[in-house]
Amino acid sequence: MLGAAAFVVYAVQYSDFGKGGTTTVRVQGVPSRQASPQVSPIAVRLANAIGRASLGRRFRAVDMAAVGPLGWTRVYVFRDETSATIQQRLGFDWPGAPEAVPRSGEHESLIAFVDGSKVAGSTFFGDAIGHLDCLTAERGYMRGTPFVVRFARRTHDPYLATARPEGPDAECLRAVGAR
Repeated sequence: MLGAAAFVVYAVQYSDFGKGGTTTVRVQGVPSRQASPQVSPIAVRLANAIGRASLGRRFRAVDMAAVGPLGWTRVYVFRDETSATIQQRLGFDWPGAPEAVPRSGEHESLIAFVDGSKVAGSTFFGDAIGHLDCLTAERGYMRGTPFVVRFARRTHDPYLATARPEGPDAECLRAVGAR
């Protein structure tokens, strides 16, 4: 059972599990006629951590130091923001900042790992895999902040959260019914 549940997401481009989107998954060793989309290792590691959380409480902790790239000090989550507001929150110019989050027609957040005044790594992360929208800290989260996956009571949707959510983060989790 654990062998079947311990999966590795090789590539997921976008998915909303039957709600109108598409899923692109490439299984290693299976021939494909199309070129695989490039997928961020950050997104793959975070998807694996969220997937493991469904195995039980002892698997719900998420080590963001293992998810992110080497050499970061803060992690930020962006949702419903423009390039200008992203850079304002970061406190520095980021030439790679997307025009808007989410991208047109997508249901996603942007997670950015920052080291000083540069982005060490970032990726878009689809809501169908896990929600990041209750991570609302204006100044992001320091490396070492403990994160866990919480599940909404009615829908069982996974939400990444800090281990001890406060203020707007806690309000958001209450609003979606995540425990």
